[in-house]
Amino acid sequence: MASPDRILKTLTFPIQYMEVGEALCREQSLAPEALYQHCGIDLPRPFMPWQTIDGVQMRLALAHFLDLCPPGPPPLVTFMAHFPLTTHGPVGMMVITSANLGEAVEGTLKYATLIMPAYDFRRQDMGDEVHLIVEPKYDFGRVHDFFTETVLASFLKVMPFLTKPITDGEVHLMHAPMGDPTEYEAAFGAKFIFRARQNKILLPRQALHTPLIAPSRASHMLMKATLEQQRQARLDMKPVTQEVKRRLQTAARQKQLLDAGALAEAMAMSPRTLSRRLKDEGNTLPQLRTEVGIEYAEVLLLETDKTIAQIAHTTGFADAASFTRAFKRATGQTPTQLRTGVAGTEAAN
Repeated sequence: MASPDRILKTLTFPIQYMEVGEALCREQSLAPEALYQHCGIDLPRPFMPWQTIDGVQMRLALAHFLDLCPPGPPPLVTFMAHFPLTTHGPVGMMVITSANLGEAVEGTLKYATLIMPAYDFRRQDMGDEVHLIVEPKYDFGRVHDFFTETVLASFLKVMPFLTKPITDGEVHLMHAPMGDPTEYEAAFGAKFIFRARQNKILLPRQALHTPLIAPSRASHMLMKATLEQQRQARLDMKPVTQEVKRRLQTAARQKQLLDAGALAEAMAMSPRTLSRRLKDEGNTLPQLRTEVGIEYAEVLLLETDKTIAQIAHTTGFADAASFTRAFKRATGQTPTQLRTGVAGTEAAN
Protein backbone atom coordinates (compact mmCIF):
# COMPACT_ATOMS: atom_id res chain seq x y z
CA MET A 1 0.00 0.00 0.00
CA ALA A 2 1.35 3.42 -0.95
CA SER A 3 2.54 5.62 1.90
CA PRO A 4 0.12 8.46 2.80
CA ASP A 5 0.82 11.89 1.33
CA ARG A 6 1.14 13.40 4.81
CA ILE A 7 4.13 11.12 5.43
CA LEU A 8 5.77 11.61 2.04
CA LYS A 9 5.53 15.37 2.48
CA THR A 10 7.93 15.13 5.43
CA LEU A 11 10.72 13.88 3.13
CA THR A 12 13.09 16.25 1.36
CA PHE A 13 15.03 15.60 -1.85
CA PRO A 14 17.49 17.87 -3.68
CA ILE A 15 15.80 19.82 -6.45
CA GLN A 16 18.62 18.97 -8.87
CA TYR A 17 16.95 15.60 -9.50
CA MET A 18 14.45 17.59 -11.56
CA GLU A 19 17.23 18.42 -14.01
CA VAL A 20 17.00 14.86 -15.34
CA GLY A 21 13.37 15.55 -16.19
CA GLU A 22 14.36 18.82 -17.83
CA ALA A 23 16.72 16.91 -20.12
CA LEU A 24 13.95 14.45 -21.02
CA CYS A 25 11.61 17.36 -21.77
CA ARG A 26 14.11 19.09 -24.02
CA GLU A 27 14.75 15.84 -25.88
CA GLN A 28 11.06 15.78 -26.79
CA SER A 29 10.87 19.54 -27.49
CA LEU A 30 8.75 20.13 -24.39
CA ALA A 31 9.02 23.14 -22.08
CA PRO A 32 10.75 22.15 -18.81
CA GLU A 33 8.63 24.71 -16.94
CA ALA A 34 5.60 22.47 -17.51
CA LEU A 35 7.34 19.71 -15.55
CA TYR A 36 7.65 21.92 -12.48
CA GLN A 37 4.05 23.07 -12.78
CA HIS A 38 2.88 19.45 -13.08
CA CYS A 39 4.68 18.58 -9.85
CA GLY A 40 3.53 21.66 -7.96
CA ILE A 41 7.07 23.00 -7.60
CA ASP A 42 7.74 26.71 -7.42
CA LEU A 43 10.85 27.22 -9.53
CA PRO A 44 12.59 30.37 -8.29
CA ARG A 45 14.42 32.80 -10.52
CA PRO A 46 17.34 32.80 -10.18
CA PHE A 47 17.62 29.06 -9.54
CA MET A 48 18.37 28.25 -5.90
CA PRO A 49 20.52 25.10 -5.67
CA TRP A 50 19.63 24.48 -2.02
CA GLN A 51 15.89 24.30 -2.75
CA THR A 52 14.29 20.93 -2.03
CA ILE A 53 11.20 19.03 -3.11
CA ASP A 54 9.06 16.82 -0.91
CA GLY A 55 8.13 13.17 -1.31
CA VAL A 56 4.78 13.84 -2.99
CA GLN A 57 6.47 16.10 -5.53
CA MET A 58 9.12 13.44 -6.06
CA ARG A 59 6.42 10.84 -6.73
CA LEU A 60 4.72 13.13 -9.25
CA ALA A 61 8.07 13.80 -10.92
CA LEU A 62 8.89 10.09 -11.19
CA ALA A 63 5.49 9.41 -12.76
CA HIS A 64 6.12 12.20 -15.26
CA PHE A 65 9.61 10.86 -15.99
CA LEU A 66 8.07 7.47 -16.76
CA ASP A 67 5.60 9.07 -19.15
CA LEU A 68 8.43 10.92 -20.91
CA CYS A 69 10.48 7.76 -21.50
CA PRO A 70 9.89 6.43 -25.03
CA PRO A 71 8.51 2.92 -25.57
CA GLY A 72 10.99 0.16 -26.24
CA PRO A 73 13.95 0.09 -23.85
CA PRO A 74 13.40 -0.19 -20.09
CA PRO A 75 12.59 3.28 -18.70
CA LEU A 76 15.62 3.04 -16.41
CA VAL A 77 17.98 2.90 -19.40
CA THR A 78 16.56 6.11 -20.87
CA PHE A 79 16.36 7.85 -17.51
CA MET A 80 19.89 7.08 -16.36
CA ALA A 81 21.34 8.16 -19.71
CA HIS A 82 20.34 11.68 -18.63
CA PHE A 83 21.52 11.24 -15.04
CA PRO A 84 25.13 12.34 -14.43
CA LEU A 85 26.72 11.31 -11.16
CA THR A 86 27.08 14.99 -10.27
CA THR A 87 23.28 15.20 -10.01
CA HIS A 88 23.86 13.91 -6.48
CA GLY A 89 25.65 17.18 -5.67
CA PRO A 90 28.37 16.94 -3.00
CA VAL A 91 27.80 13.17 -2.67
CA GLY A 92 28.52 12.68 -6.36
CA MET A 93 31.58 14.92 -6.21
CA MET A 94 32.84 13.05 -3.15
CA VAL A 95 32.47 9.76 -5.02
CA ILE A 96 34.35 10.72 -8.18
CA THR A 97 37.24 12.26 -6.20
CA SER A 98 37.68 9.12 -4.05
CA ALA A 99 40.97 7.25 -4.12
CA ASN A 100 39.31 3.90 -4.84
CA LEU A 101 35.93 2.22 -5.10
CA GLY A 102 35.98 1.17 -1.45
CA GLU A 103 36.31 4.77 -0.30
CA ALA A 104 33.53 5.80 -2.69
CA VAL A 105 31.23 3.08 -1.33
CA GLU A 106 32.00 3.97 2.29
CA GLY A 107 31.17 7.64 1.73
CA THR A 108 28.01 6.85 -0.21
CA LEU A 109 26.64 4.58 2.51
CA LYS A 110 27.35 7.21 5.17
CA TYR A 111 25.76 10.17 3.41
CA ALA A 112 23.21 8.65 1.00
CA THR A 113 20.21 9.38 3.22
CA LEU A 114 20.95 13.12 2.96
CA ILE A 115 19.91 13.01 -0.69
CA MET A 116 17.75 9.86 -0.71
CA PRO A 117 15.75 9.72 2.55
CA ALA A 118 13.24 7.22 1.16
CA TYR A 119 15.69 4.32 1.51
CA ASP A 120 18.03 2.75 4.04
CA PHE A 121 21.50 1.73 2.89
CA ARG A 122 23.82 -0.81 4.47
CA ARG A 123 26.76 -3.02 3.64
CA GLN A 124 27.02 -6.74 4.37
CA ASP A 125 30.22 -8.68 3.69
CA MET A 126 29.76 -12.34 2.81
CA GLY A 127 32.94 -14.23 2.03
CA ASP A 128 34.55 -12.72 -1.06
CA GLU A 129 31.44 -10.66 -1.85
CA VAL A 130 30.27 -7.26 -0.69
CA HIS A 131 26.50 -6.73 -0.64
CA LEU A 132 25.23 -3.14 -0.80
CA ILE A 133 21.65 -3.52 0.41
CA VAL A 134 18.98 -0.92 -0.33
CA GLU A 135 15.76 -1.13 1.70
CA PRO A 136 12.76 1.13 0.98
CA LYS A 137 11.30 2.93 3.98
CA TYR A 138 8.21 4.16 2.12
CA ASP A 139 5.99 2.99 -0.72
CA PHE A 140 5.72 5.35 -3.70
CA GLY A 141 2.81 3.56 -5.34
CA ARG A 142 2.95 2.84 -9.06
CA VAL A 143 6.40 4.42 -9.45
CA HIS A 144 7.92 2.50 -6.53
CA ASP A 145 9.71 -0.15 -8.61
CA PHE A 146 11.06 2.44 -11.03
CA PHE A 147 12.25 4.57 -8.10
CA THR A 148 14.07 1.59 -6.59
CA GLU A 149 15.75 0.85 -9.91
CA THR A 150 17.05 4.42 -10.17
CA VAL A 151 18.48 4.28 -6.65
CA LEU A 152 20.44 1.09 -7.30
CA ALA A 153 21.51 2.22 -10.76
CA SER A 154 22.92 5.39 -9.21
CA PHE A 155 25.56 3.24 -7.52
CA LEU A 156 26.65 2.03 -10.95
CA LYS A 157 27.28 5.56 -12.24
CA VAL A 158 30.72 5.41 -10.60
CA MET A 159 31.84 2.60 -12.92
CA PRO A 160 33.03 4.86 -15.81
CA PHE A 161 35.33 6.61 -13.31
CA LEU A 162 37.22 3.42 -12.41
CA THR A 163 40.64 2.70 -13.89
CA LYS A 164 39.44 -0.75 -14.97
CA PRO A 165 35.98 -2.26 -15.45
CA ILE A 166 34.29 -4.58 -12.99
CA THR A 167 32.84 -7.40 -15.04
CA ASP A 168 31.29 -9.61 -12.36
CA GLY A 169 29.01 -7.21 -10.49
CA GLU A 170 25.33 -8.05 -9.98
CA VAL A 171 22.18 -6.00 -9.40
CA HIS A 172 19.36 -7.76 -7.54
CA LEU A 173 15.83 -6.32 -7.66
CA MET A 174 12.79 -7.72 -5.89
CA HIS A 175 10.31 -6.77 -8.61
CA ALA A 176 9.77 -7.97 -12.18
CA PRO A 177 11.72 -6.29 -15.00
CA MET A 178 10.20 -3.24 -16.66
CA GLY A 179 11.63 -4.30 -20.02
CA ASP A 180 14.06 -6.73 -21.60
CA PRO A 181 16.60 -7.78 -18.90
CA THR A 182 19.37 -8.00 -21.50
CA GLU A 183 18.94 -4.28 -22.21
CA TYR A 184 19.53 -3.51 -18.54
CA GLU A 185 22.73 -5.53 -18.63
CA ALA A 186 23.96 -3.99 -21.87
CA ALA A 187 23.39 -0.47 -20.55
CA PHE A 188 25.01 -0.91 -17.14
CA GLY A 189 27.61 -3.64 -17.66
CA ALA A 190 26.31 -5.76 -14.79
CA LYS A 191 24.16 -8.85 -14.43
CA PHE A 192 20.57 -8.05 -13.41
CA ILE A 193 18.58 -10.55 -11.35
CA PHE A 194 14.87 -9.81 -10.92
CA ARG A 195 12.34 -11.16 -8.41
CA ALA A 196 15.22 -11.45 -5.96
CA ARG A 197 14.95 -11.66 -2.18
CA GLN A 198 16.58 -8.26 -1.64
CA ASN A 199 17.32 -5.06 -3.52
CA LYS A 200 21.10 -4.95 -3.59
CA ILE A 201 24.32 -4.70 -5.55
CA LEU A 202 26.91 -7.47 -5.30
CA LEU A 203 30.56 -6.69 -5.85
CA PRO A 204 33.66 -8.85 -5.46
CA ARG A 205 35.52 -7.68 -2.38
CA GLN A 206 38.74 -7.23 -4.35
CA ALA A 207 36.97 -4.72 -6.61
CA LEU A 208 36.91 -2.22 -3.73
CA HIS A 209 40.65 -1.69 -4.24
CA THR A 210 40.11 -0.46 -7.81
CA PRO A 211 41.45 3.12 -8.13
CA LEU A 212 39.43 5.94 -9.63
CA ILE A 213 40.75 7.88 -12.61
CA ALA A 214 40.71 11.36 -11.04
CA PRO A 215 41.24 11.16 -7.28
CA SER A 216 41.69 14.41 -5.40
CA ARG A 217 42.32 14.26 -1.68
CA ALA A 218 41.68 17.98 -1.16
CA SER A 219 38.41 18.00 -3.12
CA HIS A 220 37.31 14.75 -1.50
CA MET A 221 37.87 16.10 2.01
CA LEU A 222 36.11 19.35 1.13
CA MET A 223 33.03 17.45 -0.05
CA LYS A 224 33.07 15.24 3.06
CA ALA A 225 33.29 18.31 5.30
CA THR A 226 30.30 19.84 3.49
CA LEU A 227 28.30 16.64 3.84
CA GLU A 228 29.22 16.25 7.49
CA GLN A 229 27.88 19.73 8.17
CA GLN A 230 24.64 18.82 6.41
CA ARG A 231 24.39 15.54 8.30
CA GLN A 232 24.94 17.25 11.64
CA ALA A 233 22.36 19.89 10.81
CA ARG A 234 19.88 17.13 9.94
CA LEU A 235 20.61 15.36 13.22
CA ASP A 236 20.20 18.59 15.15
CA MET A 237 16.72 19.04 13.65
CA LYS A 238 15.58 15.56 14.73
CA PRO A 239 12.00 15.89 13.43
CA VAL A 240 10.85 12.43 14.58
CA THR A 241 12.32 12.94 18.05
CA GLN A 242 10.55 16.27 18.37
CA GLU A 243 7.22 14.77 17.28
CA VAL A 244 7.57 11.82 19.68
CA LYS A 245 8.41 14.15 22.57
CA ARG A 246 5.44 16.37 21.75
CA ARG A 247 3.06 13.41 21.81
CA LEU A 248 4.56 11.99 25.00
CA GLN A 249 4.29 15.40 26.70
CA THR A 250 0.63 15.68 25.69
CA ALA A 251 -0.07 12.16 26.95
CA ALA A 252 1.66 12.92 30.26
CA ARG A 253 -0.45 16.03 30.82
CA GLN A 254 -3.58 14.00 30.07
CA LYS A 255 -2.41 11.20 32.39
CA GLN A 256 -2.28 8.73 29.50
CA LEU A 257 0.32 6.12 28.63
CA LEU A 258 1.27 5.82 24.97
CA ASP A 259 2.86 2.46 24.19
CA ALA A 260 5.12 2.02 21.16
CA GLY A 261 2.31 0.61 19.02
CA ALA A 262 -0.12 3.44 19.71
CA LEU A 263 2.58 6.05 19.25
CA ALA A 264 3.72 4.57 15.93
CA GLU A 265 0.12 4.30 14.70
CA ALA A 266 -0.52 7.95 15.57
CA MET A 267 2.52 8.88 13.48
CA ALA A 268 1.41 6.65 10.56
CA MET A 269 4.33 4.24 10.71
CA SER A 270 5.13 0.81 12.12
CA PRO A 271 6.80 0.41 15.53
CA ARG A 272 9.87 -0.93 13.74
CA THR A 273 10.07 2.12 11.49
CA LEU A 274 9.59 4.44 14.45
CA SER A 275 12.40 2.71 16.32
CA ARG A 276 14.69 2.91 13.28
CA ARG A 277 14.01 6.58 12.65
CA LEU A 278 14.61 7.45 16.30
CA LYS A 279 17.86 5.51 16.14
CA ASP A 280 18.86 7.51 13.04
CA GLU A 281 18.45 10.63 15.18
CA GLY A 282 20.45 9.17 18.07
CA ASN A 283 17.54 8.34 20.37
CA THR A 284 15.37 5.49 21.60
CA LEU A 285 11.79 5.53 22.83
CA PRO A 286 12.75 4.54 26.42
CA GLN A 287 15.26 7.42 26.51
CA LEU A 288 12.61 9.89 25.38
CA ARG A 289 10.08 8.54 27.88
CA THR A 290 12.58 9.13 30.66
CA GLU A 291 13.46 12.59 29.37
CA VAL A 292 9.82 13.66 29.12
CA GLY A 293 9.07 12.10 32.49
CA ILE A 294 11.88 14.05 34.16
CA GLU A 295 10.78 17.30 32.53
CA TYR A 296 7.19 16.80 33.67
CA ALA A 297 8.36 15.78 37.14
CA GLU A 298 10.19 19.09 37.52
CA VAL A 299 6.94 20.93 36.88
CA LEU A 300 5.05 18.79 39.39
CA LEU A 301 7.76 19.22 42.02
CA LEU A 302 7.71 22.98 41.71
CA GLU A 303 4.01 23.60 41.18
CA THR A 304 2.20 20.91 43.21
CA ASP A 305 2.41 19.34 46.64
CA LYS A 306 2.31 15.77 45.32
CA THR A 307 4.60 13.35 47.12
CA ILE A 308 7.71 11.95 45.46
CA ALA A 309 5.99 8.57 45.17
CA GLN A 310 2.93 10.13 43.51
CA ILE A 311 5.08 12.04 41.04
CA ALA A 312 7.08 8.89 40.26
CA HIS A 313 3.85 7.04 39.46
CA THR A 314 2.44 9.93 37.42
CA THR A 315 5.57 10.21 35.28
CA GLY A 316 5.80 6.49 34.52
CA PHE A 317 8.51 5.28 36.91
CA ALA A 318 8.22 1.98 38.75
CA ASP A 319 8.77 3.47 42.20
CA ALA A 320 10.16 6.47 44.05
CA ALA A 321 13.66 5.00 44.26
CA SER A 322 14.06 4.45 40.51
CA PHE A 323 12.55 7.88 39.87
CA THR A 324 15.00 9.54 42.27
CA ARG A 325 18.00 7.83 40.65
CA ALA A 326 16.91 8.82 37.14
CA PHE A 327 16.11 12.37 38.23
CA LYS A 328 19.53 12.84 39.82
CA ARG A 329 21.32 11.45 36.75
CA ALA A 330 19.45 13.89 34.54
CA THR A 331 19.51 17.03 36.69
CA GLY A 332 22.38 16.58 39.13
CA GLN A 333 20.12 16.81 42.18
CA THR A 334 17.42 14.74 43.84
CA PRO A 335 13.72 15.62 43.60
CA THR A 336 13.75 16.68 47.24
CA GLN A 337 16.75 18.95 46.70
CA LEU A 338 15.01 20.66 43.79
CA ARG A 339 11.84 21.20 45.79
CA THR A 340 13.47 22.37 49.02
CA GLY A 341 16.00 24.52 47.21
CA VAL A 342 13.24 26.52 45.55
CA ALA A 343 11.31 26.69 48.81
CA GLY A 344 14.39 28.01 50.59
CA THR A 345 14.92 30.68 47.95
CA GLU A 346 11.30 31.79 48.21
CA ALA A 347 11.57 31.96 52.00
CA ALA A 348 14.69 34.12 51.76
CA ASN A 349 12.87 36.51 49.48
